[in-house]
Amino acid sequence: MTKSKSPHVLVIDPAVKTPELETYNRLVLTSPVPLSYHLPALFGFSSIHQTDNTPILGIVILGSLSSVNEGLPWQKELATFIQRHFEKKTPLLGLCFGHQLIAHTFGGKVEYVFPDQKKHLGFRQVHLKENPLWGSALSGDLYVSHNEHVVVAPADFEITATSESIAIDGMAHKTHPVWTFQPHPEAGPKFQQMREGRAPDPSRFSFGQELVARFLSFCQKKHS
Repeated sequence: MTKSKSPHVLVIDPAVKTPELETYNRLVLTSPVPLSYHLPALFGFSSIHQTDNTPILGIVILGSLSSVNEGLPWQKELATFIQRHFEKKTPLLGLCFGHQLIAHTFGGKVEYVFPDQKKHLGFRQVHLKENPLWGSALSGDLYVSHNEHVVVAPADFEITATSESIAIDGMAHKTHPVWTFQPHPEAGPKFQQMREGRAPDPSRFSFGQELVARFLSFCQKKHS
């Protein structure tokens, strides 16, 4: 876990089993701003609290095998941390579990997609509405790996992404710099290979990775 006193973006990995180190390392190599990495479910909040007096340019919350409906102590502490930075208007990007946690924290509702808790896995085409972060409306393939989804968006959030199977595939706050996606736009080939055990097509991940890149560029511009 990285400690930094310089302005940077926090990458919070809520992993309860396997950390997303490959994802973080790829982000570090392409990010226009410094990043730090934190594993609150596995190692607590000490590294996050070490950033209390550090300028935080933004926060990225990754996926997790955990459910936001479990109400675990680390989830509650993370929700409090999110709320504090929301009030400061720190840019937030929630991905998969992060998307669900932000929805849950601000009054939304998260449920299983299927009664048998079957998982959505693979690529699906997602339709994005016009938004300042990425510009005009557009569609593209995003990798997904989830068995829960947001069924009720919180007040003051608008639905920015939809797909044939998921009505709320992404959200944005109406006045604060907060964006979320149910899919994994941060995913790369290794991410898919670990979940499906087959050779992926690297070119299919570019659409999602560009969305994450736009968020990190937004954090850079907001600070400059």
